Amino acid sequence: MKRDRIYLFFAINYFAQGMGGLAYEPVSYYLKDALGLGPAQAAAFVAWMTLPLTIKPLFGLLTDFLPWAGKRRGPHLVAVSLVTSLGWLLLAGLKSPRYGAALLLLVLVNVGFVLSDVVCDGVMVERGKERGLTGKYQAVQIGVLYATLVVTGFGGGWLAQHASYRKVFLLAALFPVLTALSALWVDEAGVGDLKETAARGWKGLSGMFLDTKAWAVALGIFLWSFCPFLGTAQFYYQSEALKLSPIFIGGLSTAGGLAGMAGAALFARLTGGGTDKVARASIWIGAPLSLLYLFYRGPLSIVILTLLFSLTGVVFRLAWMDLAAKSCPDGAEATVFAAYMAVFNIAASASNTLGGALYERLAGSHGPYAAMVLLSLVGTAGTLAAWPCLRWALGNDAARA
Repeated sequence: MKRDRIYLFFAINYFAQGMGGLAYEPVSYYLKDALGLGPAQAAAFVAWMTLPLTIKPLFGLLTDFLPWAGKRRGPHLVAVSLVTSLGWLLLAGLKSPRYGAALLLLVLVNVGFVLSDVVCDGVMVERGKERGLTGKYQAVQIGVLYATLVVTGFGGGWLAQHASYRKVFLLAALFPVLTALSALWVDEAGVGDLKETAARGWKGLSGMFLDTKAWAVALGIFLWSFCPFLGTAQFYYQSEALKLSPIFIGGLSTAGGLAGMAGAALFARLTGGGTDKVARASIWIGAPLSLLYLFYRGPLSIVILTLLFSLTGVVFRLAWMDLAAKSCPDGAEATVFAAYMAVFNIAASASNTLGGALYERLAGSHGPYAAMVLLSLVGTAGTLAAWPCLRWALGNDAARA
């Protein structure tokens, strides 16, 4: 694959994935208003809806171990992109909101989304390790993803306020088609037969189970990513306690997208000599920053903190992602990287579920602000707890440097 074309491949994929975010805020209102769910119920729905994100390694096995038409990436990408479109189309076709049907179809959407993301990441790890460019490739991916937030933030808020759910879901069905078309830029060489491919993949995968540093990276990712003050709790705090409009909430996503783009560019500049220093900063700078959520109370402070959290969050997350990519073995690139990404998603799902339940209970007894203060303290504690894992993953000497 020509080096310039691989950047185009990543850009198209993550543009399509990101633009699907136009449906995220409308889906939140769909759960709250159309299905009539409270914070705890909505958090539980989201946990089930996003379950495919927590089992990403299983999808990695499909693309690593089961070549299709002699290839491990392109054909898989086309098929799963069409699955995503189908899920949105069927959801748009529902005549009346029903919990079971909506959940089933949104799970299907996430299955397609996860599979396409796993295939794309498999390409990133393979080509990135060959050229020592895993960090830069991921910076492009995340930079484009956050660039789409500039559109999907205000756009999603506008759609939530002005468009029917059916129109939103039909629009979301268009973007996976771009992902399918991007398979034209996966210029991969043919692989061996099924037995040879599976043997190579199993050799790499089995070695990871015995690698203690790999387990340290995984646990560190979980603890660093455990932020119960984000997600469902934050949405109900914004929309009900602070009375922010859908347009303003969407605008926060746009602001976060701009800051995230800057964060991806900053990460690419900071990591010329490696990502170790940035990973350490994710804890010793990241933990105090999370305490600033105590000032998340009015429109001005909310905009400022959104910009700050988005900028630093992208830089720090990319550092952990690069540590993960560099530790992936040959032959099982997509599976192992998907396992690491599943840890991010498991942490997000677990903290979102806990955050929604605690917010609902504490907001009723102590008030919404007190609930958010406690949740931010829990998130800070999780970040600090990731330090021993990072020391082990980097090696004690590197961690002291």
